[in-house]
Amino acid sequence: MKSLPFYFIAASVIFALLGMGYGMYMAGSENHLLAGAHAHNNLLGWVTMAIYGLYYRAVPAAIGRLATVHFWITLVANLIFPIGIALAILGTTPLLAAIGGGLEMLAMLIFGWIVLRNRAGLTA
Repeated sequence: MKSLPFYFIAASVIFALLGMGYGMYMAGSENHLLAGAHAHNNLLGWVTMAIYGLYYRAVPAAIGRLATVHFWITLVANLIFPIGIALAILGTTPLLAAIGGGLEMLAMLIFGWIVLRNRAGLTA
């Protein structure tokens, strides 16, 4: 993936816009039932993906095949986790939330491994 930091940041902006849009909807409707899904979208989709992108920009040596896998797992997790949380809150099924949460954990474990492998990249 040629510009991994760009893809992480671009995805984070899309998640931020989705979160803001849903936040505005909740404020206008005065229905905050799905605030947990909204918060997870903002924290994991917007903030965490932006941090990942900034890390890869700061440590380009960390970009490789595993970092590309990290991006795709993170993207899929951030797409399904908030939806899964919403479905769980609505009483439909917690399965998608569990799968999304597991993928979020896997993404962070991969990121942690990448950071540890490239620890010299931030010690200047």
